[in-house]
Amino acid sequence: MSILVLEKILAELEITLGEDEKKLLYGELLRCFGIIGGYGECERLEKLWNDPVYNREIRRYIEAWIEFRKKRKTVEAYA
Repeated sequence: MSILVLEKILAELEITLGEDEKKLLYGELLRCFGIIGGYGECERLEKLWNDPVYNREIRRYIEAWIEFRKKRKTVEAYA
């Protein structure tokens, strides 16, 4: 499983994540956009990223995912 496409996307969005977070986000992106387990997952993700509509949705998903993770870490810190 290659996450080079995700790394390219994160670089364009100027987002830095650890390796574990990248793997988790990659898996969730594939599930969310229905391309997990399909032939050429990376190529499909790259095609979706180049489509303006999916580009906007992928951006929103990544931003929401990061915001959720931040809130979760904050809550866990107080638990």
